[in-house]
Amino acid sequence: MNKQLINKILEAAVQAPSGDNVQPWRFEVSDDFCRIDLYNRPELDDSYYNYQQVASYIAHGALIENIVIASGHLGCTVKINLFPDQNNANLVATIELGAAKPVDNSLYAAIFARETNRLHYQNNLLLVEDLQKFVEAIKPIEGVSAYFANDRKTIKKLAKVLTLNDRLVFERKDIHGFLFSKIRWNKKQILETRDGMPVGVLGLNTFERLFFPFLRFWWFVNFANYMGLSHIIGVKCWYNCQNVSLIGQLVVKNADCYGFIQAGRAMQRVWLEAARQGLGFQPIVGLPLLIYRAKVNALDKFSEKHRCQIDRAQKKLADLLGMDKSETLIVGFRIGSSRPQETKTLRKVVEFDS
Repeated sequence: MNKQLINKILEAAVQAPSGDNVQPWRFEVSDDFCRIDLYNRPELDDSYYNYQQVASYIAHGALIENIVIASGHLGCTVKINLFPDQNNANLVATIELGAAKPVDNSLYAAIFARETNRLHYQNNLLLVEDLQKFVEAIKPIEGVSAYFANDRKTIKKLAKVLTLNDRLVFERKDIHGFLFSKIRWNKKQILETRDGMPVGVLGLNTFERLFFPFLRFWWFVNFANYMGLSHIIGVKCWYNCQNVSLIGQLVVKNADCYGFIQAGRAMQRVWLEAARQGLGFQPIVGLPLLIYRAKVNALDKFSEKHRCQIDRAQKKLADLLGMDKSETLIVGFRIGSSRPQETKTLRKVVEFDS
C-alpha cells in the first residue's frame, strides 16, 4: 500500500452522495497506508432529517461501497469493521487494505459519472434484463431488501404519495432554512465551499430560475403558501415522479446504525448501476426519513396535520409496494431516461490525517 493508491481510493470514496452535499466525513490513514479510519462529522448536518445521524450513516454507507468497488478495481482486498469503538460513536468504520490482483469492475467508472438528476424523465419502459440488474445490484448487501415499481398504474399512485416531502420543505421553517443554507448561488460560492448544491443542479426551468431566489426568505414563502405555493411545488414533484421508468424503495430489517450503513451501500450500488446504464437517478430520502422519525415517535414540533399526512403516506407506500410491517423504509429513488445535468456538485479536496 502507498499514498498514491490511498489517494485514488479516497478520491473515489468522496464521490459518494450526502444530504445536500454536506460531505460529513473525515479520514485517518495509518502510517503504512494499510488502514483507513472513517469518522462521521455530526456538526456538518444538523438537519431535521438527520435524526440519530441516519442521513449521515446512509452517506457513509455509500462512501464505504465506493471504497469497496474502487479497492477491488485498483488491486486491494478490503475488510470493513463497522463501529469498532463503543466509546467513540463518530468512528464509523475501520477499513483494512491488503494487496491483491486488480479485478475489473464496471461500476468503478460509474462512481465518477454518477449524479443526482432532478430533471424531467422520459416515459420509457425498462427492459426486463435491465430491471433485473437493479435487483442483482443489491444482493451483495446483507440486511437490505428492495421494492421496485415499473408499471404505470403503480408509479402514478406512488407519485402522489411522494409529493408530501417537497410540500413540507416549504411548510416547515426549520427544514426550509437548512435546505437554503446549503444552496450555492454563484460560481464564487461554489468554488469557495466545494460543498452544498449549486442552484443549477435543482432542475429549474427558466421561469423557476427567476422566481426561486425569492424563496430564500421565509416571510415570502409563508405569505406565498396562502396562495398555494407548497401545493404547486408538490405538483411539480408529482409531474417528475409519475413519468419515470422505475420507482424503488429500500428497506431494512434492523433500523439501527448498521442497517442505515447497509441501506446507503445498497442505494449506491443501484445508483451506480443506473449511471452505468446511462439512466437518470434521483434519491427520494426526505420522506422515508420523516416516516422513520414518526415510527420512533420523534416528530418533534410537527403539527397534528403533518403527523397525519406522514402516517397516511407511510401506509400508502407500504400498501402499494406490499412492504412487510417488520421492515423500515430508509431510501427511495426514481430512475429513468433524461438529459444529463449541465451543472455538477463539487467535492472538497481529499485530505487525511496520518
